[in-house]
Amino acid sequence: MKLIVLGLDGASFNLIRPWINDGSLPNIKRLIDEGTSGSLRSCLPPVTSPNWKCYSTGKNPGKLGIFWWENIDCRNKKIIYLPRSRIYLNKEIWDYLGEAGYRVGVLNMPLTYPPKKVSGFLVSGPPDGIEKNFTFPTDLQYRLTKKFNYKINPEWLSLLEWSESTRSGREKAVREILKLIENRFRAAKALIKEYSLDFLHMTIFYINTLHHFFWNDNHVKEAWKLIDTNIGSYINNINIILFSDHGTNKIDQVFYINSWLAEKGYLSIKNINQLQNLLHKIGINRESLTMISQKLGIRHTLSRVIPKQLFGQIPTSTGSIEFEHREKYVIWDKTKAIASGQGPIYINMNKETEEYERFRNDLILELESLRNQHTDKRISEKVHKVENEYSGRFLSEAPDLIVEQAPGTHIRGSIGKKGVFDRPRKWRAENRRNGIFIAHGPGIKKKAKLHNVSILDLAPTILHLFGGPVPPDMDGRKLSEIFKEGSNPVRKNFQY
Repeated sequence: MKLIVLGLDGASFNLIRPWINDGSLPNIKRLIDEGTSGSLRSCLPPVTSPNWKCYSTGKNPGKLGIFWWENIDCRNKKIIYLPRSRIYLNKEIWDYLGEAGYRVGVLNMPLTYPPKKVSGFLVSGPPDGIEKNFTFPTDLQYRLTKKFNYKINPEWLSLLEWSESTRSGREKAVREILKLIENRFRAAKALIKEYSLDFLHMTIFYINTLHHFFWNDNHVKEAWKLIDTNIGSYINNINIILFSDHGTNKIDQVFYINSWLAEKGYLSIKNINQLQNLLHKIGINRESLTMISQKLGIRHTLSRVIPKQLFGQIPTSTGSIEFEHREKYVIWDKTKAIASGQGPIYINMNKETEEYERFRNDLILELESLRNQHTDKRISEKVHKVENEYSGRFLSEAPDLIVEQAPGTHIRGSIGKKGVFDRPRKWRAENRRNGIFIAHGPGIKKKAKLHNVSILDLAPTILHLFGGPVPPDMDGRKLSEIFKEGSNPVRKNFQY
């Protein structure tokens, strides 16, 4: 093994630093003390999608064509949930390494479903992966399932999502997530030997789910101690990189951005029909139906019987409609702007006109000055024009603005919610832009000074460690400052 990359979804120094300092995470402390570490900035919005692809390709979302969990196409009046045809448009770290003759393993990486062929193995990850045909080679799924009872997603996750779940039910969901985390590490050890790997990437995704629901309580600390214990077995004469796709912070307000756009007259939507209102009033919603079906053991049967589009019309516990199911309720011809959750805003106007730029500038001023009337807290750190953050072939399809959430704020993109502001209900924490970067190993400096490290820098840095040049179409830079002087990467014939 020449390099292990461990991606920890949502890892954040502001969360784990107290546990590092009190001795609860001794192995992570050792990596920091003996290696190099610092804050790492995500691409906007700081979300799993697109940031795991930003990491693996070294490219910004304007080159990926993936801007959040959904893309909004105002011209064709469509909301597309995860444009899956684009997840493999760009070459990734493991493609370059495989072409150079290295054996690679990719385990539990989001945005890799369905799996593609690599020089080794690839096991798709959550939350977009499903429990069917999730490995390359295909027979690996059978072996993982038989030996480790391997699953992509926890079965009892809805017990966290449903606010009326019992304490024992939520505990059951937490135990299952902890077991999934442990199984990832067990599987990784076996696969490293089986495939004689040079490079391994592994993601621990559901740690961030625990952040969302519990923030910094004992459930989260227990999960981090489990991760730390398993990391200890890898600290040897091997280079290790730990990083996160984004950070996390506690939230104290929820902002329903599409409700605000509707109040301002910028977004026009049809009334949610009477049946949906009735279902919401009597407590029938997506979360409760999912949980009840799991308890009765009929969740998989219902998923086959009830079409996805129909299930999407059932309101959430707040009475709102989410994701692509919103498109039928938008009156597109009367809409100037519509938003996704966690930041992106699309303007439904001709971009070549003065009216468009005037409206966009006005929207920036309104959102940057907007405060919660109950708490006087801002909802945005800054509102960014997309061309200042993205570049590339898909820039014309990108959102026009991206709201960088203020600390303590969670922006929801659903429609139909009455009221613009709410208190946190299910989630206690939300993503933030600054995550973690830690590097340790025989070729890594101790306490190197790091400045302005981007998630886009990881792919060039990893290829440099393996002796490859940085592809000219990558947006990141190689972090030359983290390597010891005189450390010579193995030279291989990289071709692009």
